[in-house]
Amino acid sequence: MHHSSRLMRTPTPKFRMAGFSLVELMVALGLSLLLLAGVVAIFSSSRVAYESTDQLSRVQETGRFALDQLSRHIRSAGFTGCSRQPTAIASALNADTNATLEYGFFGSPPVMGYDTAGSGTWSPALHPNIAALTPSEDSDVLVVRGARLDVIPMQVDEDMVGSDGITLDPTGELIVKSAGSVNGIDPDGNVLMAYSCEGVSFFFANAAGTSLIRPVSGTIPGNTTNSTSYPFLKAAEVVPVETVVYYIDSASAPAPATMNSLWRKVGEGAAEELVQGVERMQIEYGVDLEGDRVVDDYRPASTVGNWDRVLSVRIAMLVSAVQEYGNDRDTRTYQVLDTVVPAPLDRRLREVFTTTVSIRNRVRIE
Repeated sequence: MHHSSRLMRTPTPKFRMAGFSLVELMVALGLSLLLLAGVVAIFSSSRVAYESTDQLSRVQETGRFALDQLSRHIRSAGFTGCSRQPTAIASALNADTNATLEYGFFGSPPVMGYDTAGSGTWSPALHPNIAALTPSEDSDVLVVRGARLDVIPMQVDEDMVGSDGITLDPTGELIVKSAGSVNGIDPDGNVLMAYSCEGVSFFFANAAGTSLIRPVSGTIPGNTTNSTSYPFLKAAEVVPVETVVYYIDSASAPAPATMNSLWRKVGEGAAEELVQGVERMQIEYGVDLEGDRVVDDYRPASTVGNWDRVLSVRIAMLVSAVQEYGNDRDTRTYQVLDTVVPAPLDRRLREVFTTTVSIRNRVRIE
């Protein structure tokens, strides 16, 4: 008998050949969209959180930097070289007739200010040279006088008598009482202070190569005498002094946007922008009313009266982010000391920074 050798194939089950149904595809697509929406939401939330944190850190950095700049000068205001008030204070300076002394030094308080009432009204009235800076009418102005913080004091190398003048040694390291070359401290246009625990004398530095203390025809302020008016002993020190004006003004920003900044003018130098984003600055002064070197009250500049009784300074600044972000508008009002700032209604992050600084070198009130 003949048998067929043909192989028999097992038929494939129908369920192995079938694809996804329309319902299954729609369910899979829906789940995918749901997962994608979650990923997008997480990414968006992370981005908003990053931008918010970045903006906040920049605002805080700006606030800390601005307050630190003012605090350093306020603490050193009125420096006279000794922890106690010298018994003799003299000056060879002519009267302050222009900006060379930047609104005066000798006989002027180490710290004073100007309080804004808006609409161009200031109390006390702005010095003309400060008014020329066009400070913002919404913020106060602070003036600080003291030794330059970036210069190492130089020493007198031998005892002096009251009639001795002062020049700088060619090495720039010592102050000598004999004639000689001027080096080290730029002598042209600086006001210098010689000091010890017994005496202090202010004088104007003349052109290089000449005695620092001498009358100068046509030079303002110049000196009335070529003497320090005090017999400083060896190791007494000499350092440049300066007056620094802090104020708020608008920065150069692309039109039509404007951005307020903290500005500073040192002596006769050009005004410089320190940091953007400082919108408001309000200042109060701690006043000693009893003469016991203890602050009794904090007052605005308009009601201080006697600036020689100011022992500390309280500063508040409203700082904003430089750039807008997000969609939410700032509808909050801000309390900056005794001033209420209305809601800005823009998309910038803001924060108020406040500090109180003691004047360490506050002259003793007699």
